[in-house]
Amino acid sequence: MLASREQELIALHAEHFSRIYKYIACRINDRERAEELANDVLRIVWEKQPTEPPGVGWLIATARNVLGNEYKGRSRREQLMERLAEEARVQAVITNDDEQQDSVAEILSRLKDRDREILMLSYWDELTTAELAESLGCTPSAAGVRLHRARKAFAKAAPQHLMTEREV
Repeated sequence: MLASREQELIALHAEHFSRIYKYIACRINDRERAEELANDVLRIVWEKQPTEPPGVGWLIATARNVLGNEYKGRSRREQLMERLAEEARVQAVITNDDEQQDSVAEILSRLKDRDREILMLSYWDELTTAELAESLGCTPSAAGVRLHRARKAFAKAAPQHLMTEREV
């Protein structure tokens, strides 16, 4: 019985493989993959063990289902690759942000207390010049001058690569 089934499959392959292959190949534009999928259609015939040899309509319907699975698989792979690429970009940004934060903290620790305080109030607490003046007990113009001097001190203490990244 196995020998007769093998003969039927060989005959089916000889008769319909090229037609199934062409149907699939013109839809996916990848010759090697089209050949694999056409063989999958014939493998499905083998697994289903139909009592009658299937006609072209059944084979094309099976090929359409196999193509649908191929499209879904490609879509899932593309989504996975996009997600992995996005995670890599986010991780790179986080790593850069962590490194940059460490650099900024190091530079701030080397500044005078007065300069460090005004920079932290301005950037981290997001105080305006008027709010800085009120917080420091000075005029707004004096707060502006102190902020300017603190920025210059920070720039002088910062490594060159940190300043160019920040300025861009």
